[in-house]
Amino acid sequence: MKTFYAPASMGNFCVGFDALGAAIQPIDGSLLGDQVSIEQAEQDAFSCIGPYATKLSGDPKDNLAYQCLLHFRAHVAPNMPSVAMTLHKGLPVGSGLGSSACSVVAAFAALNDFAGTHLSTEELLELMADFEEKVSGGRHYDNITPCFLGGLQLTAECIPGKAMPVLDDQSWLYVIAYPGFALNTAKARQALPKTFSTHDTVEFAQRLSGFCMLMQSGQYDLALSMMKDTIAEEARAPLIKGFSEAKAALPDIGAELVSISGAGPTLFALCKTEQAATEVKAWLDNNYINEAGFSHICKLDHLGTRELGNES
Repeated sequence: MKTFYAPASMGNFCVGFDALGAAIQPIDGSLLGDQVSIEQAEQDAFSCIGPYATKLSGDPKDNLAYQCLLHFRAHVAPNMPSVAMTLHKGLPVGSGLGSSACSVVAAFAALNDFAGTHLSTEELLELMADFEEKVSGGRHYDNITPCFLGGLQLTAECIPGKAMPVLDDQSWLYVIAYPGFALNTAKARQALPKTFSTHDTVEFAQRLSGFCMLMQSGQYDLALSMMKDTIAEEARAPLIKGFSEAKAALPDIGAELVSISGAGPTLFALCKTEQAATEVKAWLDNNYINEAGFSHICKLDHLGTRELGNES
């Protein structure tokens, strides 16, 4: 049996609405994401386990990973042998950490390996985006691409190959805090303004392009100064209890930036030192998350989706 792991990701990355995404990895070495295991079987079978399995429907037909299996067999590998697929659900749904992307990416990576279909990176990203669209209503790549490729990715339908890696300061730390309640992605998108002024769209383009150019040239502090969400944060903040308070308090204890991860409700705080990150995490543990929530100090995960190893 082979198991593929897909890491959590932060969509938008503050300054890049629907265009920037970053894969993350807790610095304590724990896994934050989903795993899919596949082995040959007499007939197709599916099971869902893990800490968040009970939050999903018990009917396999409702599960994205199982839908990936059906689609892959119908459209990519019709002669693939029957399999037993297990999804280890390690992320809560509606968390803003790319939960659906994790399931989809891990499933297709495992299926591509098992069937020996050798799909290209772009072909896999297209398959994955098809299924992300089922959840979010649009072909958004900013969770799919970093989850699969790792690191910080500039990603969109119009970008050649769907993704371009962006350099990052590997000393930066990201404190992520999931408050313990879900925020439906579709609801979060409905909260956005239907139109934007010319000024707002020009500023968005200026900030995103400036950020990417500065990151690519290693001018990380200047790039950090460009990080402001002019598209989604103001509209979504009222949907996330405690976010505004956290954004106001955390800079005083060491956060360089506080923003929403993806559609929320998870927030992330960027810190330059482990001491600052530790203090920020302690504040969030005491003031932002409930008994169902969690927080981690993370770095970017540059490996992306990978095989965890063969299991007997």
